[in-house]
Amino acid sequence: MFSFGHRTNTATILGFVVGVAHGAAPPSLPPQSVFIDPLSFAVLGQNATFRDSAFDSGFNPSSTPTPFFQILNEGFLDILGQEPSFHEIASNPDFGFANEAPVYFPDTDEIFFSGSAFPGNTNVSNQVNRVSMSEVEDALRTSNGSAVNVTVTPIDLPSTVISTNGGTGPFRGSLLFVGDGLGARPPAVTLVNPRPPHNATVLLDNFFGRQFNSLNDVKIHPTSGKIFFSDVPQVETYFARVCS
Repeated sequence: MFSFGHRTNTATILGFVVGVAHGAAPPSLPPQSVFIDPLSFAVLGQNATFRDSAFDSGFNPSSTPTPFFQILNEGFLDILGQEPSFHEIASNPDFGFANEAPVYFPDTDEIFFSGSAFPGNTNVSNQVNRVSMSEVEDALRTSNGSAVNVTVTPIDLPSTVISTNGGTGPFRGSLLFVGDGLGARPPAVTLVNPRPPHNATVLLDNFFGRQFNSLNDVKIHPTSGKIFFSDVPQVETYFARVCS
């Protein structure tokens, strides 16, 4: 599992969460974990204090110091295992290289993700990068619990893959990305080959002849295989692109 922190203008830290999978939920919570029953906050009442922004204040009703695992469904315990831990595996104090769209590709044991955008610049798209998980495991084995900084490799993508903001997969052997669009170029749903030469196929770039606003996140339904994605107007703020 991977943890992508809040986007900042100066730095990004890529975190790796290690867990041991098992068949049955443990009788107690693992270290650095808090269970929050969703029913406990389903109704807060008309006079309650509500969060104004998901970016400025995280949902932490237990006020637990970070980092920690906030569990809302007991099924998540099967993923965490009994001894999960947090590790910093890559960092760059000068640029937000890890921001969105994490996709793990098991065939090559690599994680793909996109970096921060360039607000107001309609000529430069963000970068998609990859990290070798075997390198991560090797580095952690000799780290004695300290942070490591593994190689982050940019991948050269066709110009049709623009402002990648969401990702999932593998989908039929490929990575599935959605992008915000850039300037007059439209947002699109795109299949990308995870192996060189990283060729791409645009699956969708309009809704009955009308450009999307800003494709943000994407998921594949586990049984039907259908693609679901969100379309939001945030691109006006970040990329000087007009939404309608």
